[in-house]
Amino acid sequence: MQVVFITGGSTGIGKATGVLLQSLGYYVVGTSRSPDRYANHPFSLLEMDLHDIASIQKAIKEVVSKYGCIDVVVNNAGIGGDTGPIQNAQTKGWQWALDVNLMGVMYGAKVIVPWIKQHGEGGWIINVASMAGMGGIPYNGAYTATKTAVVALSESWAAELQSKDIK
Repeated sequence: MQVVFITGGSTGIGKATGVLLQSLGYYVVGTSRSPDRYANHPFSLLEMDLHDIASIQKAIKEVVSKYGCIDVVVNNAGIGGDTGPIQNAQTKGWQWALDVNLMGVMYGAKVIVPWIKQHGEGGWIINVASMAGMGGIPYNGAYTATKTAVVALSESWAAELQSKDIK
């Protein structure tokens, strides 16, 4: 059975994706900054903070230790970031959006790719972006910028990892 690792698996799209994949027979492990807040969650949740590469490494090692591999990664965790006119933007809000929506995706995949390669059977990295990544949305510049970057990052990785049978 294949193992799916979902960042931001506690609610919304991440939770719904996990429930669907679990119903199709996958082992699903999700992440959350506060997994204790989600009692009776339909699949396992590990604590992980995308701002902390050691936290990412720890969560991935836990999954590999328990299941032997990770076949599919769904980089779903994300935040809206600073909203309002760009000229009124708060540096802290933009930095938070960049750290979670873009750098979190990069860190997660950077840590997971060696585990997928080691397993030797290929795998999938699915980066959840948004229609916002296809063009500018007024008053939502931070979110739009990060999701556009995730689309470009995903295209670059697809080309780089193609020969490793990682899609």
